[in-house]
Amino acid sequence: MSARQFRYRAVGPDGAQSSDTIAAESRADALRRLSRDRKTVLELTEVGSGGGASKSNATHDDAVLALRQLAVMTRAGVDLLEGIEIIAGSLPGRGIAEALRATSVSLRQGERLASALQQAAPFYPAYVYALVRAGEASGKLPSVLEEAARQMAFERRVARDIQNALVYPAFLVISGFLSIGFLFYVVVPRFAAMLANARADVSGFPALVLNSGVFFHDNALVIVIALALSIVATAAFAATTEGQSAFSAMAHATPGLRGLLLTRQRAAWSRIMALALAAGVDVLEATMLAAQALSEGKVKQDALAAIPMLRAGRPVDEAFHKTNTLSAVDASMVRAGQRSGALAEMFRAVADRNDEDMRDALKRFTLILEPIAIATVAGMIGSIVLGLVSALASIYDAIG
Repeated sequence: MSARQFRYRAVGPDGAQSSDTIAAESRADALRRLSRDRKTVLELTEVGSGGGASKSNATHDDAVLALRQLAVMTRAGVDLLEGIEIIAGSLPGRGIAEALRATSVSLRQGERLASALQQAAPFYPAYVYALVRAGEASGKLPSVLEEAARQMAFERRVARDIQNALVYPAFLVISGFLSIGFLFYVVVPRFAAMLANARADVSGFPALVLNSGVFFHDNALVIVIALALSIVATAAFAATTEGQSAFSAMAHATPGLRGLLLTRQRAAWSRIMALALAAGVDVLEATMLAAQALSEGKVKQDALAAIPMLRAGRPVDEAFHKTNTLSAVDASMVRAGQRSGALAEMFRAVADRNDEDMRDALKRFTLILEPIAIATVAGMIGSIVLGLVSALASIYDAIG
Protein backbone atom coordinates (compact mmCIF):
# COMPACT_ATOMS: atom_id res chain seq x y z
CA MET A 1 0.00 0.00 0.00
CA SER A 2 1.39 3.43 -0.94
CA ALA A 3 2.10 5.89 1.86
CA ARG A 4 -0.38 8.69 2.45
CA GLN A 5 0.37 12.09 3.94
CA PHE A 6 -1.35 13.17 7.16
CA ARG A 7 -1.18 16.59 8.79
CA TYR A 8 -1.29 16.45 12.58
CA ARG A 9 -1.36 18.73 15.61
CA ALA A 10 -0.21 17.10 18.84
CA VAL A 11 1.02 17.67 22.37
CA GLY A 12 4.53 16.38 23.04
CA PRO A 13 5.92 14.82 26.24
CA ASP A 14 6.88 18.28 27.50
CA GLY A 15 3.34 19.62 27.05
CA ALA A 16 4.26 21.77 24.03
CA GLN A 17 2.04 21.73 20.95
CA SER A 18 3.50 21.01 17.50
CA SER A 19 2.18 20.70 13.95
CA ASP A 20 3.74 18.70 11.10
CA THR A 21 3.02 16.06 8.48
CA ILE A 22 3.66 12.33 8.64
CA ALA A 23 3.67 9.63 5.96
CA ALA A 24 1.74 6.47 6.84
CA GLU A 25 -0.18 3.70 5.12
CA SER A 26 -3.40 4.48 7.01
CA ARG A 27 -4.86 6.81 9.59
CA ALA A 28 -4.52 4.14 12.27
CA ASP A 29 -0.85 3.61 11.34
CA ALA A 30 -0.21 7.36 11.66
CA LEU A 31 -1.84 7.38 15.10
CA ARG A 32 0.27 4.41 16.23
CA ARG A 33 3.50 6.03 15.08
CA LEU A 34 2.69 9.31 16.81
CA SER A 35 1.74 7.41 19.96
CA ARG A 36 5.11 5.65 19.95
CA ASP A 37 6.72 9.10 19.91
CA ARG A 38 4.73 9.89 23.10
CA LYS A 39 2.63 12.49 21.29
CA THR A 40 -1.04 13.04 22.13
CA VAL A 41 -2.85 13.77 18.86
CA LEU A 42 -5.23 16.74 18.85
CA GLU A 43 -6.01 16.78 15.10
CA LEU A 44 -5.18 14.36 12.28
CA THR A 45 -6.31 15.03 8.71
CA GLU A 46 -5.20 13.46 5.45
CA VAL A 47 -3.55 15.91 3.10
CA GLY A 48 -5.62 16.38 -0.05
CA SER A 49 -8.60 14.38 1.18
CA GLY A 50 -10.30 16.85 3.49
CA GLY A 51 -9.63 14.62 6.47
CA GLY A 52 -11.66 11.56 5.46
CA ALA A 53 -15.30 11.29 6.28
CA SER A 54 -17.09 14.53 6.63
CA LYS A 55 -18.55 15.54 9.92
CA SER A 56 -21.83 16.07 8.11
CA ASN A 57 -22.03 12.34 7.32
CA ALA A 58 -23.68 11.65 10.66
CA THR A 59 -25.86 13.84 12.82
CA HIS A 60 -24.98 14.44 16.45
CA ASP A 61 -28.10 12.60 17.65
CA ASP A 62 -27.30 9.56 15.50
CA ALA A 63 -23.73 9.48 16.78
CA VAL A 64 -24.93 9.54 20.40
CA LEU A 65 -27.61 6.91 19.67
CA ALA A 66 -25.03 4.55 18.17
CA LEU A 67 -22.80 4.79 21.25
CA ARG A 68 -25.73 4.17 23.60
CA GLN A 69 -26.99 1.18 21.64
CA LEU A 70 -23.50 -0.29 21.47
CA ALA A 71 -23.13 0.18 25.25
CA VAL A 72 -26.40 -1.67 25.89
CA MET A 73 -25.46 -4.54 23.58
CA THR A 74 -21.95 -5.02 24.93
CA ARG A 75 -23.28 -4.92 28.51
CA ALA A 76 -25.81 -7.60 27.54
CA GLY A 77 -23.01 -9.84 26.22
CA VAL A 78 -23.58 -9.31 22.49
CA ASP A 79 -20.41 -9.71 20.44
CA LEU A 80 -18.92 -6.30 19.58
CA LEU A 81 -18.76 -6.93 15.84
CA GLU A 82 -22.29 -8.35 15.77
CA GLY A 83 -23.60 -5.40 17.79
CA ILE A 84 -22.09 -2.85 15.41
CA GLU A 85 -23.59 -4.60 12.38
CA ILE A 86 -27.01 -4.81 14.07
CA ILE A 87 -26.95 -1.06 14.84
CA ALA A 88 -25.86 -0.24 11.27
CA GLY A 89 -28.72 -2.34 9.91
CA SER A 90 -31.25 -0.59 12.18
CA LEU A 91 -30.31 2.85 10.79
CA PRO A 92 -30.65 2.45 7.01
CA GLY A 93 -29.87 5.44 4.83
CA ARG A 94 -28.13 7.40 7.59
CA GLY A 95 -24.54 8.53 7.59
CA ILE A 96 -23.81 6.79 10.88
CA ALA A 97 -24.72 3.44 9.33
CA GLU A 98 -22.03 3.85 6.66
CA ALA A 99 -19.48 4.77 9.33
CA LEU A 100 -20.43 1.75 11.44
CA ARG A 101 -20.10 -0.60 8.47
CA ALA A 102 -16.62 0.79 7.80
CA THR A 103 -15.84 0.26 11.48
CA SER A 104 -16.91 -3.40 11.28
CA VAL A 105 -14.64 -3.89 8.23
CA SER A 106 -11.67 -2.53 10.21
CA LEU A 107 -12.55 -4.80 13.16
CA ARG A 108 -12.56 -7.84 10.85
CA GLN A 109 -9.08 -6.80 9.71
CA GLY A 110 -7.82 -6.93 13.30
CA GLU A 111 -8.11 -3.27 14.32
CA ARG A 112 -9.11 -2.33 17.86
CA LEU A 113 -12.45 -0.56 18.28
CA ALA A 114 -10.91 2.82 19.15
CA SER A 115 -8.67 2.85 16.08
CA ALA A 116 -11.46 1.56 13.84
CA LEU A 117 -13.86 4.24 15.06
CA GLN A 118 -11.29 7.00 14.71
CA GLN A 119 -10.62 5.99 11.12
CA ALA A 120 -14.21 5.31 10.02
CA ALA A 121 -16.12 7.81 12.20
CA PRO A 122 -13.94 10.93 12.61
CA PHE A 123 -16.97 13.06 13.56
CA TYR A 124 -16.78 12.00 17.22
CA PRO A 125 -15.00 14.30 19.70
CA ALA A 126 -11.36 13.34 20.28
CA TYR A 127 -12.00 12.22 23.85
CA VAL A 128 -14.40 9.48 22.70
CA TYR A 129 -11.62 7.51 20.98
CA ALA A 130 -9.28 7.81 23.96
CA LEU A 131 -12.02 6.75 26.37
CA VAL A 132 -12.91 3.76 24.18
CA ARG A 133 -9.23 2.82 24.06
CA ALA A 134 -9.06 2.99 27.86
CA GLY A 135 -12.31 1.02 28.16
CA GLU A 136 -10.93 -1.75 25.96
CA ALA A 137 -7.76 -1.96 28.05
CA SER A 138 -9.58 -1.92 31.42
CA GLY A 139 -12.53 -4.13 30.47
CA LYS A 140 -14.98 -1.28 31.16
CA LEU A 141 -16.06 -0.75 27.56
CA PRO A 142 -19.86 -0.79 28.14
CA SER A 143 -19.74 1.84 30.90
CA VAL A 144 -17.22 3.95 28.96
CA LEU A 145 -19.44 3.95 25.88
CA GLU A 146 -22.45 5.00 27.96
CA GLU A 147 -20.50 7.76 29.71
CA ALA A 148 -19.10 9.05 26.40
CA ALA A 149 -22.62 9.17 24.94
CA ARG A 150 -23.90 10.94 28.05
CA GLN A 151 -21.11 13.54 27.83
CA MET A 152 -21.83 14.23 24.15
CA ALA A 153 -25.55 14.63 24.92
CA PHE A 154 -24.74 16.92 27.84
CA GLU A 155 -22.53 19.17 25.69
CA ARG A 156 -25.27 19.46 23.07
CA ARG A 157 -27.84 20.27 25.77
CA VAL A 158 -25.63 23.01 27.21
CA ALA A 159 -25.09 24.48 23.75
CA ARG A 160 -28.85 24.50 23.16
CA ASP A 161 -29.45 26.15 26.54
CA ILE A 162 -27.09 28.96 25.58
CA GLN A 163 -28.71 29.29 22.14
CA ASN A 164 -32.20 29.35 23.66
CA ALA A 165 -31.11 32.03 26.15
CA LEU A 166 -29.95 34.19 23.25
CA VAL A 167 -33.12 33.77 21.14
CA TYR A 168 -35.16 36.53 22.82
CA PRO A 169 -32.36 39.16 22.85
CA ALA A 170 -31.63 38.31 19.21
CA PHE A 171 -35.34 38.70 18.38
CA LEU A 172 -35.36 42.12 20.06
CA VAL A 173 -32.30 43.27 18.13
CA ILE A 174 -33.57 42.00 14.78
CA SER A 175 -37.03 43.53 15.34
CA GLY A 176 -35.39 46.78 16.38
CA PHE A 177 -33.24 46.98 13.27
CA LEU A 178 -36.23 46.19 11.06
CA SER A 179 -38.10 49.03 12.76
CA ILE A 180 -35.15 51.36 12.19
CA GLY A 181 -35.02 50.27 8.55
CA PHE A 182 -38.74 51.06 8.19
CA LEU A 183 -38.22 54.51 9.72
CA PHE A 184 -35.30 55.29 7.42
CA TYR A 185 -36.99 53.93 4.30
CA VAL A 186 -40.55 55.27 4.77
CA VAL A 187 -40.92 57.83 7.55
CA VAL A 188 -37.74 59.92 7.36
CA PRO A 189 -37.83 60.39 3.54
CA ARG A 190 -41.43 61.64 3.82
CA PHE A 191 -40.38 64.17 6.42
CA ALA A 192 -37.49 65.19 4.18
CA ALA A 193 -39.89 65.69 1.25
CA MET A 194 -42.28 67.74 3.40
CA LEU A 195 -39.42 69.94 4.56
CA ALA A 196 -37.71 70.15 1.19
CA ASN A 197 -38.08 73.92 0.92
CA ALA A 198 -36.78 74.51 4.44
CA ARG A 199 -33.93 71.95 4.60
CA ALA A 200 -31.41 74.77 4.57
CA ASP A 201 -32.60 75.81 8.03
CA VAL A 202 -31.91 72.32 9.46
CA SER A 203 -28.38 71.53 10.65
CA GLY A 204 -26.52 69.29 13.07
CA PHE A 205 -28.04 66.00 14.21
CA PRO A 206 -31.51 66.61 12.66
CA ALA A 207 -29.85 67.15 9.27
CA LEU A 208 -27.85 63.94 9.72
CA VAL A 209 -31.06 61.97 10.37
CA LEU A 210 -32.82 63.44 7.32
CA ASN A 211 -29.83 62.92 5.02
CA SER A 212 -29.33 59.35 6.27
CA GLY A 213 -33.00 58.55 5.61
CA VAL A 214 -32.85 59.95 2.08
CA PHE A 215 -29.60 58.09 1.34
CA PHE A 216 -31.02 54.80 2.67
CA HIS A 217 -34.22 55.21 0.63
CA ASP A 218 -32.30 55.94 -2.57
CA ASN A 219 -29.81 53.09 -2.10
CA ALA A 220 -31.91 50.55 -0.17
CA LEU A 221 -31.34 47.66 -2.60
CA VAL A 222 -27.57 48.12 -2.65
CA ILE A 223 -27.43 48.43 1.16
CA VAL A 224 -29.56 45.30 1.70
CA ILE A 225 -27.46 43.27 -0.76
CA ALA A 226 -24.24 44.47 0.86
CA LEU A 227 -25.61 43.58 4.29
CA ALA A 228 -26.67 40.11 3.10
CA LEU A 229 -23.24 39.50 1.55
CA SER A 230 -21.59 40.61 4.79
CA ILE A 231 -23.70 38.13 6.77
CA VAL A 232 -22.85 35.31 4.34
CA ALA A 233 -19.14 36.18 4.43
CA THR A 234 -19.19 36.31 8.23
CA ALA A 235 -20.93 32.92 8.41
CA ALA A 236 -18.40 31.42 5.98
CA PHE A 237 -15.51 32.85 8.01
CA ALA A 238 -17.05 31.51 11.23
CA ALA A 239 -17.07 28.01 9.71
CA THR A 240 -13.27 28.06 9.29
CA THR A 241 -10.76 27.23 12.01
CA GLU A 242 -9.40 30.78 11.91
CA GLY A 243 -12.89 32.22 12.20
CA GLN A 244 -13.80 30.02 15.12
CA SER A 245 -10.62 31.07 16.90
CA ALA A 246 -11.32 34.75 16.20
CA PHE A 247 -14.92 34.60 17.41
CA SER A 248 -13.87 32.53 20.43
CA ALA A 249 -11.31 35.19 21.33
CA MET A 250 -13.96 37.91 20.97
CA ALA A 251 -16.41 35.96 23.14
CA HIS A 252 -13.78 35.39 25.83
CA ALA A 253 -13.02 39.11 25.83
CA THR A 254 -16.68 40.11 26.27
CA PRO A 255 -17.60 40.98 29.87
CA GLY A 256 -20.27 38.67 31.26
CA LEU A 257 -19.87 36.16 28.44
CA ARG A 258 -16.25 35.51 29.38
CA GLY A 259 -17.14 34.14 32.83
CA LEU A 260 -19.91 31.99 31.36
CA LEU A 261 -17.60 30.40 28.77
CA LEU A 262 -14.79 29.81 31.25
CA THR A 263 -17.16 28.10 33.68
CA ARG A 264 -18.58 25.95 30.89
CA GLN A 265 -15.08 24.90 29.76
CA ARG A 266 -14.02 24.07 33.33
CA ALA A 267 -17.13 21.93 33.74
CA ALA A 268 -16.48 20.07 30.48
CA TRP A 269 -12.78 19.60 31.30
CA SER A 270 -13.53 18.31 34.83
CA ARG A 271 -16.17 15.88 33.58
CA ILE A 272 -13.90 14.40 30.92
CA MET A 273 -11.15 14.10 33.55
CA ALA A 274 -13.59 12.15 35.73
CA LEU A 275 -14.59 9.86 32.84
CA ALA A 276 -10.97 9.18 31.87
CA LEU A 277 -9.82 8.48 35.43
CA ALA A 278 -12.79 6.18 36.05
CA ALA A 279 -11.88 4.28 32.87
CA GLY A 280 -8.37 3.62 34.20
CA VAL A 281 -6.47 6.36 32.37
CA ASP A 282 -3.55 7.83 34.37
CA VAL A 283 -3.71 11.46 35.48
CA LEU A 284 -1.19 12.74 32.93
CA GLU A 285 -2.90 11.17 29.93
CA ALA A 286 -6.32 12.15 31.28
CA THR A 287 -5.15 15.77 31.51
CA MET A 288 -4.02 15.74 27.87
CA LEU A 289 -7.23 14.00 26.82
CA ALA A 290 -9.48 16.47 28.63
CA ALA A 291 -7.52 19.46 27.34
CA GLN A 292 -7.63 18.35 23.73
CA ALA A 293 -11.43 18.03 23.96
CA LEU A 294 -11.71 21.79 24.60
CA SER A 295 -11.70 24.58 22.05
CA GLU A 296 -8.80 27.01 22.13
CA GLY A 297 -8.97 29.25 25.17
CA LYS A 298 -7.70 29.98 28.64
CA VAL A 299 -8.82 26.75 30.32
CA LYS A 300 -7.12 24.63 27.66
CA GLN A 301 -3.89 26.63 27.95
CA ASP A 302 -3.97 26.39 31.74
CA ALA A 303 -4.54 22.62 31.66
CA LEU A 304 -1.68 22.07 29.21
CA ALA A 305 0.56 24.29 31.35
CA ALA A 306 0.01 21.88 34.26
CA ILE A 307 1.46 18.92 32.34
CA PRO A 308 5.17 19.71 33.02
CA MET A 309 4.36 20.10 36.72
CA LEU A 310 2.60 16.72 36.76
CA ARG A 311 5.57 15.14 35.00
CA ALA A 312 7.81 16.61 37.68
CA GLY A 313 5.80 14.78 40.33
CA ARG A 314 3.86 17.69 41.78
CA PRO A 315 0.51 16.84 43.45
CA VAL A 316 -2.51 16.96 41.15
CA ASP A 317 -4.33 19.66 43.10
CA GLU A 318 -1.22 21.85 43.31
CA ALA A 319 -0.43 21.59 39.60
CA PHE A 320 -3.95 22.54 38.57
CA HIS A 321 -4.33 25.27 41.19
CA LYS A 322 -1.02 26.98 40.38
CA THR A 323 -1.92 27.09 36.67
CA ASN A 324 -5.43 28.44 37.48
CA THR A 325 -7.09 25.40 35.94
CA LEU A 326 -8.95 24.88 39.22
CA SER A 327 -10.10 27.36 41.83
CA ALA A 328 -8.99 27.04 45.45
CA VAL A 329 -12.31 25.37 46.37
CA ASP A 330 -12.10 22.87 43.49
CA ALA A 331 -8.44 22.14 44.23
CA SER A 332 -9.29 21.31 47.84
CA MET A 333 -11.88 18.79 46.63
CA VAL A 334 -9.33 17.22 44.28
CA ARG A 335 -6.81 17.09 47.15
CA ALA A 336 -9.32 15.17 49.27
CA GLY A 337 -10.04 12.80 46.38
CA GLN A 338 -6.35 12.17 45.84
CA ARG A 339 -5.85 11.25 49.48
CA SER A 340 -8.93 9.01 49.66
CA GLY A 341 -8.43 7.30 46.30
CA ALA A 342 -11.65 8.80 44.91
CA LEU A 343 -10.07 11.22 42.44
CA ALA A 344 -12.55 10.47 39.64
CA GLU A 345 -15.52 11.06 41.93
CA MET A 346 -14.08 14.38 43.09
CA PHE A 347 -13.53 15.58 39.52
CA ARG A 348 -17.15 14.65 38.82
CA ALA A 349 -18.19 16.71 41.84
CA VAL A 350 -16.09 19.62 40.54
CA ALA A 351 -17.84 19.30 37.18
CA ASP A 352 -21.28 19.32 38.85
CA ARG A 353 -20.38 22.43 40.85
CA ASN A 354 -19.16 24.24 37.74
CA ASP A 355 -22.31 23.18 35.89
CA GLU A 356 -24.40 24.91 38.55
CA ASP A 357 -22.19 28.00 38.38
CA MET A 358 -22.53 28.00 34.59
CA ARG A 359 -26.32 27.92 34.74
CA ASP A 360 -26.32 30.76 37.27
CA ALA A 361 -23.94 32.73 35.05
CA LEU A 362 -26.20 32.05 32.04
CA LYS A 363 -29.23 33.40 33.93
CA ARG A 364 -27.31 36.52 35.00
CA PHE A 365 -26.01 37.07 31.46
CA THR A 366 -29.54 36.77 30.03
CA LEU A 367 -30.96 39.14 32.64
CA ILE A 368 -28.31 41.71 31.72
CA LEU A 369 -28.42 41.15 27.95
CA GLU A 370 -32.18 41.62 27.50
CA PRO A 371 -32.39 45.15 28.99
CA ILE A 372 -29.21 46.12 27.13
CA ALA A 373 -30.78 44.98 23.84
CA ILE A 374 -34.01 46.84 24.64
CA ALA A 375 -32.17 49.99 25.69
CA THR A 376 -29.96 49.93 22.58
CA VAL A 377 -32.85 49.55 20.15
CA ALA A 378 -35.01 52.05 22.01
CA GLY A 379 -32.14 54.53 22.07
CA MET A 380 -31.60 54.26 18.31
CA ILE A 381 -35.32 54.63 17.51
CA GLY A 382 -35.62 57.47 20.01
CA SER A 383 -32.66 59.23 18.40
CA ILE A 384 -34.33 59.10 15.00
CA VAL A 385 -37.61 60.43 16.39
CA LEU A 386 -35.73 63.13 18.30
CA GLY A 387 -33.93 64.12 15.12
CA LEU A 388 -37.22 64.50 13.24
CA VAL A 389 -38.83 66.51 16.05
CA SER A 390 -35.72 68.70 16.27
CA ALA A 391 -35.89 69.31 12.51
CA LEU A 392 -39.50 70.48 12.80
CA ALA A 393 -38.60 72.66 15.77
CA SER A 394 -35.73 74.25 13.84
CA ILE A 395 -38.02 75.12 10.93
CA TYR A 396 -40.72 76.55 13.23
CA ASP A 397 -38.07 78.68 14.94
CA ALA A 398 -36.84 79.91 11.55
CA ILE A 399 -40.40 80.76 10.45
CA GLY A 400 -41.21 82.41 13.79
